[in-house]
Amino acid sequence: MVYHTDSFDYVVVVDNEAYDLEISIHASYEKLEIRPSSFGIVPSVKGETIHIHLDEPRKFTVETDGGLHDALFVLCSHRIEKPADTTICFEKGKVYNVGVLTLKSNDTVYIEEGAVVSGCVYADHCDNISIVGNGIINGSCWHLPDSNAHRFFIYAKWCNNVLLKGFTAVDGPSWHVVPAACDHVVIDNMNIMSRIVTGDGIDITSSQDVEVKNCFIRSTDDSICIKSQRLFEDPSTVRDVTKVRVHNNVIWNAEPGNAIELGYALQSEIHDLVFEDCDIIHCQYEGNMGGAAISIHQADGGHVHDIHYKNIRVEQAEQKLFDIKVLLCKYTEQLAKGEINDIYFDNIQVLNGDVPVSVIRGYQTPTEEVRVHDVHFDNITFMGNKCETWQDMRLVIELANDIYVNGVRTCRQMKF
Repeated sequence: MVYHTDSFDYVVVVDNEAYDLEISIHASYEKLEIRPSSFGIVPSVKGETIHIHLDEPRKFTVETDGGLHDALFVLCSHRIEKPADTTICFEKGKVYNVGVLTLKSNDTVYIEEGAVVSGCVYADHCDNISIVGNGIINGSCWHLPDSNAHRFFIYAKWCNNVLLKGFTAVDGPSWHVVPAACDHVVIDNMNIMSRIVTGDGIDITSSQDVEVKNCFIRSTDDSICIKSQRLFEDPSTVRDVTKVRVHNNVIWNAEPGNAIELGYALQSEIHDLVFEDCDIIHCQYEGNMGGAAISIHQADGGHVHDIHYKNIRVEQAEQKLFDIKVLLCKYTEQLAKGEINDIYFDNIQVLNGDVPVSVIRGYQTPTEEVRVHDVHFDNITFMGNKCETWQDMRLVIELANDIYVNGVRTCRQMKF
């Protein structure tokens, strides 16, 4: 079944064998693109029908003539069987209206393929909770068609051992998946799609030991975001973020926001994070503070350091590639600003489109200066051409020092 929205169409394909897909496109078109291009999917086209064979499940988009609002998301997964310890089950062929589904410790929620659950999910101080399956959670009941609502879609606060796997979360009222002050979280093989402003994909907030893998995220704000901040005026959700690994995800950042973002609310220490082997297939133009494929926005006092980005492919960055800033903005709660240092980018490829600009900027007032320093860029390529200098990268640098491109230092701090 193909599901339709005003922003995209999507189909969830579940099988344990090889995938043979037929897609019919009745409108005429000149150019067909399947993203990510790194998957190497080569379709066979006969008339109005596209034939695609996959030996393993993939999550990809089918786009014609550069259209961003009529793309088809094809989301393939292996079938997830019902766990033996299931406590809450949503069966195929049924639509459920749960309002707010509140979990307790040791709950396992199974959403069977073909089930649609309408509502939000909340867990507070729970241990050992899981939501798994191939079904759909739909959050459209919690907001008006063209506006957001002051509620998170799937929200776990102060939980330990959390597993979210396999299911689709679509059209939530605001941020979609929010582990806040949680430990030991795995988000695996999810499909997350939003269509309203502030529709963040995943907001890892004040959490530790988190893994995000094999997901498809199309968000109308930050796609994967790291934060440390008060949530709904709760100061207990301000905590260090560390031991986060994000890998093998497909990301589409529709405006506004950024694709992979740290910020803006970084009120505690952020360190030892790894983002690798991801495909950013679109990062659309925003025209405001965001619009970057990879960004760090420090508007508060937390120290941000030892962050690693590796093997990331960017197919379209309409505004910025890298955006690293210390700043004062509407999100600021702590006036004293935290440092950004020891940031590493290795093998970041821009595959298509215009060459985007990048920005590194520190912070200065009459009483405070915070400089971004020790940022390393290695093997940055634009359309296959390696950037040898910061000029090749179209990198704008201000209030920063010790910026390295392929091991060569630029922007030494001046001594007065």
